[in-house]
Amino acid sequence: MLPQQMWLNKSTEDKLKKYKEETGINPNYAARVAFFKSIESGFIYDKSKELKLTGSLKLDKHTWLGKTQLVTELLLKQRYPSYSDKELQAAWAAHVEDGSM
Repeated sequence: MLPQQMWLNKSTEDKLKKYKEETGINPNYAARVAFFKSIESGFIYDKSKELKLTGSLKLDKHTWLGKTQLVTELLLKQRYPSYSDKELQAAWAAHVEDGSM
C-alpha cells in the first residue's frame, strides 16, 4: 500500500513543526490527528492537482502512522481504490495538509 518512506510538502511540515513548538506534540502524532480530521471532514484529494512533496522530514510509514497504520491504509484504499502506492502517499499527504489548516 503506502511506501515505506513518506514525507509531506514543505508548508505542511512547517505547520507541524510550529505546532510542536507550541504544544510539544511531535509532527508524526500531529500528522495522524490531521489525517483523521481531514477524512472526517469529507475532504477528497484530486490527483490532477499535483502535490509537490518537498519536505525534508522523511520518515518510515511506521513512524508516521504508528498504530493507526492499518486503518489509515484501509481508509485510503477505500476512498481511492484505483490509486497506485505513490498516489496513495500523495493523498495521505494532502489529507494531512488539509487537516493541519
